[in-house]
Amino acid sequence: MNTQAAFIIGTGRCGSTLLSKMINAYAGITSVSEFFSMITDLGTMIPEAFPEGPVSGAAFWNILSGIYPKQNTMLRHGVAMKEVLYTDRPDAAFRAATGVPALLQTTLPHLTEDHDALFEALAREVSCWPSATVAVHYQQFMQTLCRQFGDVLWVERSGGSLRIVHRLYEAFPRARYVHLVRDGRNCALSMEKHLGFRMAMLSFQMIEVLGVDPYLSDDREFVDDLPDELVDFLPENFNPEAFRNYSDTQASLFGHYWSGELIQGLETLQKMPAEQLLTVSYEDLLEYPERTFRTIIEFLAPDRVDMDQIREVCRLVGRPRSDWQALPKRERELLARSCEPGFMALEANVH
Repeated sequence: MNTQAAFIIGTGRCGSTLLSKMINAYAGITSVSEFFSMITDLGTMIPEAFPEGPVSGAAFWNILSGIYPKQNTMLRHGVAMKEVLYTDRPDAAFRAATGVPALLQTTLPHLTEDHDALFEALAREVSCWPSATVAVHYQQFMQTLCRQFGDVLWVERSGGSLRIVHRLYEAFPRARYVHLVRDGRNCALSMEKHLGFRMAMLSFQMIEVLGVDPYLSDDREFVDDLPDELVDFLPENFNPEAFRNYSDTQASLFGHYWSGELIQGLETLQKMPAEQLLTVSYEDLLEYPERTFRTIIEFLAPDRVDMDQIREVCRLVGRPRSDWQALPKRERELLARSCEPGFMALEANVH
């Protein structure tokens, strides 16, 4: 049975988590949530997830099942993202104290309560696959996951996936792509508050000073150059209270990040055939949920449009919590300025 492939792509905090939940509630579609986000350790290990040349099945499984340091540091210290669904149940196969594999952080619990058993079954199968490019492995894995649930369409969604859309398009050139766009000022404001983006941003700042990723290397040659406010976030010093309360960033910093992420991603989207790309607005999804979600389903699976299901799924739609207009005037101005390049790129892409 051949399966169809699709991705929801967007910048960080564009509203794709809501859309992923809606698709998961829609019958006949396998919703693969936060897959690439978790196997890249919050987007900080992208090259490691896309090695060049042939890769054995065992090596590929090691990518999927890796116990990665940043997400597990957060989990161990009780500051995991809300997207993390794996819990320390009495019968759980893994514990936060010792680490939870990337695939089990969100992706498998999002699909089934019996996620530990599915993880074991996938381990036995995937580890035996013959050597192939990582693109072939990813294609085969998604098909395997889709068939596990008896579906013919899978939709992957990871936060901030625009940063890897060129890699996705290379690996899945025939897939369909839903580009979810949200006002960059609210994306940035939401990023500022999000613990996953906080960890990624702090890591990038430490890498800039240390010359290495402190979560992947023991090299501390330049640790004395690290600003005092960042010392608490080294893995050996990690302070969850300091991490939770950290506020030494402005939304405008994430506005610059949003603009860069968007501009880079649009370069790939412009190369896609029109029939493979649908751009929708998060604001439209909130304001006109049934109409917007129907458009998405018609694009992804035109033979599966069911208005009763669509109306039921749209009950998941709530109201946004980020409102950039509530910021003080100076912060609003800085944020708007930082997002301007992204807005200009979007406008140019429309025309």
